[in-house]
Amino acid sequence: MYSTKEMNDYKYSKTASMLGKLVHVIRIFGVFTAIVMFGVGVDITIHHHEFGLYIMLMALLVFFLEITWAITLFLNVCIKNEFNPIFNCWEIVLWLRLWKKSLLYTVFSLVFFLWPHGLWLSNIAGALLLWLSFLYIVITFKDFVHKRSDFAIVPKGQASTSYDQYDDITDLLGDSIHVSLSADNLSELDQDGILEL
Repeated sequence: MYSTKEMNDYKYSKTASMLGKLVHVIRIFGVFTAIVMFGVGVDITIHHHEFGLYIMLMALLVFFLEITWAITLFLNVCIKNEFNPIFNCWEIVLWLRLWKKSLLYTVFSLVFFLWPHGLWLSNIAGALLLWLSFLYIVITFKDFVHKRSDFAIVPKGQASTSYDQYDDITDLLGDSIHVSLSADNLSELDQDGILEL
């Protein structure tokens, strides 16, 4: 049957695949949450509360933060120069991502729970924001795990990768090439020596 290592690799790849698809779910769910928030803001404004305008502004901010990926894609297509000052300004917007969005959305959800203005939809908007905040925490954890897996420690006595096996090029070449590899005498190298390299 399957070994334990193969089963663990299968579970890891299945989890990684699911977390990769979670980003798309979050994008759709974030836009939906912003629409619900905007609806709550409109309803509160119709009932003659000024606070509804602030909720609509919060909804627009959430919507903007949830479509930053599309705006980034648009900027990359339209502006070919990566040193354009627009990208420097846009980096400030992109700084607010992952766990930072989670903190902001948690604060926004508290607004809906503390001042519901008698609307049952306020509590739903607050719950949607809390759920979106939780999803961003999950994505932050995924990003953290992915970064840590890039720096795996290899136990002593095992070869890590093919390019790390040799400390020095002379270990690989041995005594087969006696000519120095400077640019001045590169033409003196033998074709067979280059192919062996």
